[in-house]
Amino acid sequence: MSPTSPAVQPAARTSVRSPLLERLTFLALLIGLVAAASYAEGTTTSLRVFRPALGAWLDAHQFYLMEGGATALGLIVGIRLGRRLAAESVGGRRGANSVMILAALAWAPLVHVCAAAARLGWSGRGGSIESWIVGREGYEAGARFLRLFITAIYFFKTAGLAALAGLAMIAIGVALVSSHDGAADSASSGS
Repeated sequence: MSPTSPAVQPAARTSVRSPLLERLTFLALLIGLVAAASYAEGTTTSLRVFRPALGAWLDAHQFYLMEGGATALGLIVGIRLGRRLAAESVGGRRGANSVMILAALAWAPLVHVCAAAARLGWSGRGGSIESWIVGREGYEAGARFLRLFITAIYFFKTAGLAALAGLAMIAIGVALVSSHDGAADSASSGS
């Protein structure tokens, strides 16, 4: 036991919380998971009995709601993670805030890109999982579990790819702000 304390105390990590991002994360997760469950279970058929117009609209758009929710969730999670990683950098906070505008503009094209990339190998080694689930649960319940399983994998693959895009956007935003600040500092010190 040393009676002296260390000369330099470690810097306390600052918490980077954004209530807006927290609410957007919850909203994207809610929309995406409800649409994914509805798509996997085929609930629009029963909805069409009670509200035909709403059931028809949901049947036509639930897959896009699932893709959009997954992409939005991934982007927001990537941005939140990037904000935490970049909080202590030179242009971290300003760069992270400007990336929200870029993410909003890039969301619609990223829905199509991430969804197309998530479709690659989406069934999980062909029929082996299907055979196992149907053999274990029976045909009717197994087919329902299989649709739910494939939809969940697709949802999380899309969200994961979008999270990588969100992290890349944060990296670009922080790099641009840092380089702009560095250029401004060198210009002011050079004169």
